[in-house]
Amino acid sequence: MDIGRFRGLIAIQEAIAREGGSLSAVLDAIVRELSVMPAANGAVIELLDGDQLVYAAASGASAHLVGMRLSLNSSLSGLSVLTGQPQRCDDSEIDPRVNRQACRKVGLRSMIVVPIPHRGSMAGTLKYHASTVAAFTEEDMLVAHLLVGPIAVGFSRIAEEDANRARKELQDIVSLKQQFVSTVSHELRTPLTSISGALGLLANGTAGELPDTAASLVDVAARNAGRLKRLVDDLLDLDRMDSGQLEYCFADADVGLLLRDVVAQNLPYASQAEVKLGLDLPAVAVRARTDPDRLFQAVTNLVSNAAKFSPAGEVVRVSLRMRDRSFVIRVSDNGPGIPEDFRARLFDRFAQSPHTRGLTRQPGTGLGLSIAKSIVTQLGGSLRLDESDTRGAAFEIELPLVS
Repeated sequence: MDIGRFRGLIAIQEAIAREGGSLSAVLDAIVRELSVMPAANGAVIELLDGDQLVYAAASGASAHLVGMRLSLNSSLSGLSVLTGQPQRCDDSEIDPRVNRQACRKVGLRSMIVVPIPHRGSMAGTLKYHASTVAAFTEEDMLVAHLLVGPIAVGFSRIAEEDANRARKELQDIVSLKQQFVSTVSHELRTPLTSISGALGLLANGTAGELPDTAASLVDVAARNAGRLKRLVDDLLDLDRMDSGQLEYCFADADVGLLLRDVVAQNLPYASQAEVKLGLDLPAVAVRARTDPDRLFQAVTNLVSNAAKFSPAGEVVRVSLRMRDRSFVIRVSDNGPGIPEDFRARLFDRFAQSPHTRGLTRQPGTGLGLSIAKSIVTQLGGSLRLDESDTRGAAFEIELPLVS
């Protein structure tokens, strides 16, 4: 290899170091230094973008074509990416693998193309072209292989920097979101309580009997204020869970009595949904050491979800049974069920299956199941979907008995 090529390789290395080794500096340095490839009248680095290759950097006869796109399926560069092998064309006018029209745009008659590897696949190509037939030799191909190395390193570096930057941005976003939700939820709690209370007094006739039209409007406002208050309460609970400030007070409890309270307090909500609540309890009392208030909250979330998605006239059934050293609370309905493609996200926050849209007049927030699962986990138990039940949806809470 002649001395001029060595000097060109050194010049590329110095340019990359001078510019800090960024990917753009690497690309520009390589295509600009044509002394490493004396037979070439231009150099191009093409980067993969979907099913196309984009001219990311170019020099010589191709310098004005930065941004041009080539199809993977109708170019020699595409063949190089798809096969992972270097390619060589001695005459573009007779080689069926090349895009003849694109070659004529830059006066290209012969070329060599070397793929750029990145993380087990091909990220693009380095291409040198000439206006003469059979301009390139095996030595030219070896030099091109040498120059692909710095490009691959540039890709790895930028990928690592992007990943670190994305990780930091994500942490900042999560922190900001949590702070925003916490602040807004606390600020909304007091005025919402006042609004709900005032609407309740109006509905009960404290300020005098309301005309039918006004009473109907007050009822609508009260129901929506209640929905908003439940959302704020859920957000506050999530904030406490995330910060570890949600308190649990364990005590001996009669689980059957607790479930009777759940059913009784959810009857008005079920009536609005036009469904009934059924309760099946064992003949003997089931006692457990748990947090009754938090368990009540978790079961209520399951019952309200079941009532929400049950057809009018159906029964949401709550049952209790013992299993070895644990007890199982089961909440089942005859609604549309949970599609298989949604089950992996069932307990994610704000997750709502598209197939349930329009099935309820009482839209939710997508937080109930997430909160219930977190509570049950903190109580030392598990919450799962019974996938063997095909009549609707059935959830089971399993917790330990008093030891």
